Amino acid sequence: MLALMVFSGAFVVIDIAYNVMSLLAIGLFVLLGLRVDRANMPLILFLFVFNIAGLIALQPHLDYDESREFMIGTCFVATTAIFFALTLNQNALQRLNVMKWGLIAGAFVASIIGIIGWRNIGGLGSLFTMHEGRVSGTFRDPNVLGSFLVLPALYLMHDFLRFPQLRLLRAALAAPILLALFLTLSRGSWAALVIGMLVLVSLMFITARQDAMRARITLLAMLAFVGLVLAFAALLSIDSIATVFQDRFVLQKDYDSGPSGRFGNQLRALPKLLELPFGYGPNRHGLFFPENPHNTYLMAFSSYGWLGGITFLGFIVTTVVISWRTVLLRTPFQNHAVVIFAGLIPHLVQNFQIDTDRWRHLFMIYGLSWGLAAISGRWLGEYRAYAHHAYRQAQVWRKPQEASSGGGVASPSLG
Repeated sequence: MLALMVFSGAFVVIDIAYNVMSLLAIGLFVLLGLRVDRANMPLILFLFVFNIAGLIALQPHLDYDESREFMIGTCFVATTAIFFALTLNQNALQRLNVMKWGLIAGAFVASIIGIIGWRNIGGLGSLFTMHEGRVSGTFRDPNVLGSFLVLPALYLMHDFLRFPQLRLLRAALAAPILLALFLTLSRGSWAALVIGMLVLVSLMFITARQDAMRARITLLAMLAFVGLVLAFAALLSIDSIATVFQDRFVLQKDYDSGPSGRFGNQLRALPKLLELPFGYGPNRHGLFFPENPHNTYLMAFSSYGWLGGITFLGFIVTTVVISWRTVLLRTPFQNHAVVIFAGLIPHLVQNFQIDTDRWRHLFMIYGLSWGLAAISGRWLGEYRAYAHHAYRQAQVWRKPQEASSGGGVASPSLG
């Protein structure tokens, strides 16, 4: 059920699929037993206060359909984040693995469909591409598809670097995912992939336990980089792709700059928000400016008010801190913690240039970050308790042995 839930998240054009699978999975887990750990409570409280702030800001605008639907969506993705965190309190490794492969399978299918649209196979180009040929696949926005593909790409890269088995299979799965990500022509997604890969390789190098592993990671990362550069050069040899890439590969487009551009609107919104404790109301920023702010941190204050904005900032800072601590813990879950952290950081950077406040896969990352922190802390606590108990038992065993030997014979090694 977890794998199907995560897999269905790759089909945003069919909202009902993820909604139904989420409700089925949550209902099944609640029915059969869903453990709540006290380490999960900060996540629950953060998201509860955040949504309460949004509901308060919604009250003057209950007659505005888009605001009501916006808050329903926020409450839903917050619920899924809590659910993902709670699922890790039991059978964590098995559940992490099925979610990983559900995510990779969904990304692979979405990428293949996007590539079919890009090639206009069967006349499907208009269905799976947008904005002058940018690949959108099973998503409604190329930018969201590109960002969604970052985490599965990082998982495949991690396994390619760490495990010698099935490298060719992982490379075959990664190829269409990386191609589709590139063809989204999303500047934010390109940057997210680069940042995520740099964070991933750095953390893998830091957390590796043997020098041989560090050497292998370094060598394979260099070879993978060369392969990506060659593939990139081959794509740019296609005139149509090179032309669009040249147009997209700039720091600012016309609609970004100027007093009425994206960044100009953000600056003009700030003074007004200081006078509005409840913001403009959920999803109402576009009524006062040409479009939504394309900045999740600003959107938090605009849609959820001061309480929601401050809560969201506290939530992000706390999530980064607990995730970083989890990455450095020697636990059976460390590999997953490394990949999830490498996927989290570029999304937090993207928050400055796009509205991610209701992205399903990002709230899954939030939930898994907190779930990994909880289970890692509990695992270490249980391990230390077991080690302490074993030590005490060994001490009890040693005393009669030493007494019977008169203290002249060394006791057996307990190492």
